[in-house]
Amino acid sequence: MAHRRASSYIHWMCEFGLAKIRQGHLVLQVLPAAVPVVNFTADDEPLFPTRCELREYEARAREFRERRESVTVFIDQASRERAANSHQMLIDLVASRLRDARAIPKANRYIDLAAKVSGENFLFEMKSTTDTNVQAQVRRGLSQLYEYRYLQKIEPAKLVLVLENPLPRPLSWIEPFLRADRNILLVWDGNNRLYCSDEARRELPFLS
Repeated sequence: MAHRRASSYIHWMCEFGLAKIRQGHLVLQVLPAAVPVVNFTADDEPLFPTRCELREYEARAREFRERRESVTVFIDQASRERAANSHQMLIDLVASRLRDARAIPKANRYIDLAAKVSGENFLFEMKSTTDTNVQAQVRRGLSQLYEYRYLQKIEPAKLVLVLENPLPRPLSWIEPFLRADRNILLVWDGNNRLYCSDEARRELPFLS
């Protein structure tokens, strides 16, 4: 029964152009525009499983239960931020670049976007900003990226903070601080285009 169901799912995915069989492996294709992001509804489900074994999923579920209180706070904060239109615009913008790079944008209630691009794992946190709240938003994004990477046990994963606006000139020091001291790549929107430093661009060519 399980084999027949798996075969049916694989056939369905190939028929709709979501995947192809290549050298005996099921290879996912670019997501259609109607599926901008794959949303994971189970909070404890690994976004980047390393072994795809049941014990890995059981271990992650046990760890999330042990941290239930702090995890709930994490979810509440993320949910409030996602209510903003500017926040969703940033998610859609980055997700479109990921799909163009033949990656699958993923998300759950904790993290805005996650994707594997050219064999590397990336976590993205989006923040709507103004000149008066940018430092607070950067701090929130930094902590969320670190906390989520730890909760999901996805070392190594490149961390990317995406801002709604470029940094104000007096706060331009934040970009090199994040890169050199915190190893976080900073990206910002500019009229529906994504900008970053030349150094960050070399690590994020798919966002061009």
